[in-house]
Amino acid sequence: MTDGRIQRDASALDGTYDVIVVGGGITGVNVAREFAGRGVTVLLVDKADFGQGTSSATTKYIHGGIRYLETRQFGVVRESLRERRLLTLAAPHLVSQRRFVMPAWRWSRPPTALIGAGVGAYTALGFDRNRRLPSPLRTPLPRWWTRTRLLARVPWLDPAELQGAFVYHDTLNEHPERLLLALLRTAVASGATAVNHAEATGFVVDRSAAGSITVTGVELVDRQTGSTHRAMAKAVVNAAGPWMDLVLARLGRPLGVALQRSKGVHLLCRPIGGDAGEDTVFARARSGKNVIVSPWQGYHFIGPTDTAVEGSPDDVRAVADDVDEILTIVNSTVAQPAQRLGLDDVADVTVGIRPLVMEEGKDTRSTSRRHELYHHARSGVHGLWSIAGGKWTTGRALGVETATTVLGDPGLAGVRTRPYDSAATGVLHGFGWGADPAPLFEAALTSQPSVALDPPTRDHLARLYGTEYAAVLDLVAGDPSLGQRVSERPGCLDIAAQIVRAVTHEGAVELSDIVDRRLTIGTLGPVGQRTLQRVASLAAPLLGWSAEQATTRAEAEHLRRCTRRALWSPPHP
Repeated sequence: MTDGRIQRDASALDGTYDVIVVGGGITGVNVAREFAGRGVTVLLVDKADFGQGTSSATTKYIHGGIRYLETRQFGVVRESLRERRLLTLAAPHLVSQRRFVMPAWRWSRPPTALIGAGVGAYTALGFDRNRRLPSPLRTPLPRWWTRTRLLARVPWLDPAELQGAFVYHDTLNEHPERLLLALLRTAVASGATAVNHAEATGFVVDRSAAGSITVTGVELVDRQTGSTHRAMAKAVVNAAGPWMDLVLARLGRPLGVALQRSKGVHLLCRPIGGDAGEDTVFARARSGKNVIVSPWQGYHFIGPTDTAVEGSPDDVRAVADDVDEILTIVNSTVAQPAQRLGLDDVADVTVGIRPLVMEEGKDTRSTSRRHELYHHARSGVHGLWSIAGGKWTTGRALGVETATTVLGDPGLAGVRTRPYDSAATGVLHGFGWGADPAPLFEAALTSQPSVALDPPTRDHLARLYGTEYAAVLDLVAGDPSLGQRVSERPGCLDIAAQIVRAVTHEGAVELSDIVDRRLTIGTLGPVGQRTLQRVASLAAPLLGWSAEQATTRAEAEHLRRCTRRALWSPPHP
């Protein structure tokens, strides 16, 4: 294994591999990890940055999907609960347990008794939830809170007809961008090649006289330079998520595969009642719609919506109606009018597109969160597989299924493999599979005492980088100016050394790559032009930008962010 350093090399786009994976979201990353772990040569490409789409726009939980029980998706829930535990074991520095509170009113639909039955079923399906987990990551059995206790813990809830709450635990994925990156670097350390900002524009095919075709490669455009490339492989896996069917369309023949796209929007808001608290709350309106109100980084992170959308995911944006829908739902559960949220309380909005398996007659809320692996040989196209559906939590299991299925195809009969068990393998630079993270977080506070970083910053680095936090401290030891905060924003603990690491080891090539998916500042609300300029100036010599180019890029990125914000938050007169 290598150190998992991602160094973008466009020449890799002209290579020959056993497998090419199109799409660098959580599904594609897990698929690439499984192939690489088995010793298979694999190229992973994404037309944007790794995890830039749906995988970074989550509710920030590795969860079992308790609400899926309402639509009787018992298999999905059981798989999710199993995978939740395995992912917790693999990356204990990036996850933690969070208490969920599910209030019950007399008018609740489903009714209180049925909610309780659902919590019971959820617990039963997760019978092995604590197996081999260290004490800090174990979860207790669910319980019932009385109305009095509930209002003491969540005082902003509307008390009218409130009966109490069912309380259980799920797993917080605090920085999904960083966890995806840890999984990707694990794949790279095992031999995978990963290139971001490389768009698959077509397929290389061999045509038979009988009319069938065999996919032998992928045509690519390097979106950094505009250059064209052709990568060859024995098999191609289309893991493009919401873009899956659009990638297939480039074959120019019908394959009978369709997606149902669903837009999921979340709001980052000032805490309801002024205190985010410690508990995540299911806020359910009388209409039956619900959102999750989650304490996160001093804010309340609220969502998601679930709205069917048509057309290209590139054109989907969060708009004022999305924001209004979430505010309406959550405000209907808030006791005091003065505590209710308005547009001015929304710091930022995220939007992602779910690539759901098409199910006729069902809306996106009732559509199953199962996945489907399509082998297009049934449609006369060999050497090509596509994935629809799936979810963050079950990405590992989907990767295993895909690797096993593809490697069992006659077209890969000569590919040599080695044993690999991702279910018992930690992520690269993690604290170790199933390790207790507490003593390791404590050690980070005193490591390299000559480096002048305060305890919150040290803890922040350990939680983002695992054991690799020591390498970030080394950068600061060599150049103390790299210990300076990236922003003066309260709650932002990112330092300049992280910008260096993002470029040299984590494959970042654009400002948004650094700000939104390597550091955390981009997830904490609007990022001003001054901060963008600082990030660009620090990254410029590493990326070959002149001072003028750094300024131009900072201005363009600020304009892009402002333009998107204006779609849901019209400027004040």
